[in-house]
Amino acid sequence: MQGPVQNLAVLAICCWLALCCGCAEIAGNVNALGSRLMLRKTPEQALHIKTPADRMKELKQLAKEAKKKKPDEQQQVVDALAKEFSQESEPIVRRRILRTLAVYPQPAAGSVIVGALSDSDTETRRTACTCLGIRGDKPAVAELTRVLSSDTNPDVRIAAVRALGQTRDTSALAPLAEAIVDPDPAMQARARESLSAVSGRDYGNDAQAWREYAKTGKTAAPEVSIAERLRRTLF
Repeated sequence: MQGPVQNLAVLAICCWLALCCGCAEIAGNVNALGSRLMLRKTPEQALHIKTPADRMKELKQLAKEAKKKKPDEQQQVVDALAKEFSQESEPIVRRRILRTLAVYPQPAAGSVIVGALSDSDTETRRTACTCLGIRGDKPAVAELTRVLSSDTNPDVRIAAVRALGQTRDTSALAPLAEAIVDPDPAMQARARESLSAVSGRDYGNDAQAWREYAKTGKTAAPEVSIAERLRRTLF
């Protein structure tokens, strides 16, 4: 970014000098210089090299087009992205690949995302959790439950709890009911939100009520009052 910024700074100074001097010839030369600077390609553009930003745009577009593709076309995309993910070293691009795979229903896409749950990069593991939440199938719930009990990073575990809520799958209630007794207040809050998202109920931090509901689908415990829900929203 320094090159273009410096060029524009030089151009601005030259324009100012030209205006101050009132010299038409200088002004014309400055305008010509400006045109050349604005049209100058970056080294990557000149050599037709894709930057990470270029690839990110392409991956976002692939995600948008996923539902429009036929199953065999989707499979081709998934196979190509799976290979790319295994070879890509840039974490930001790797995470975008995962987000793209999340909207492709093929089992192979899910396998790549599950594999990313063991990635050394914390943010990549968090992204993988989010992607499983988007997929929302039974294998996703099982893997997120495993992460919740095995990953040592609290941010990744919270991401798993959030994703379990995204699945809207009732089989996520049991692990979420256990997460609500976690000593971390942030984990408790996220587990409560996810439990409500899956069940449509709100028993607050009543772990026993949530456990009963997760096990039997009912409980005698009263739900949190509307006033209390409003208080939590405001404060």
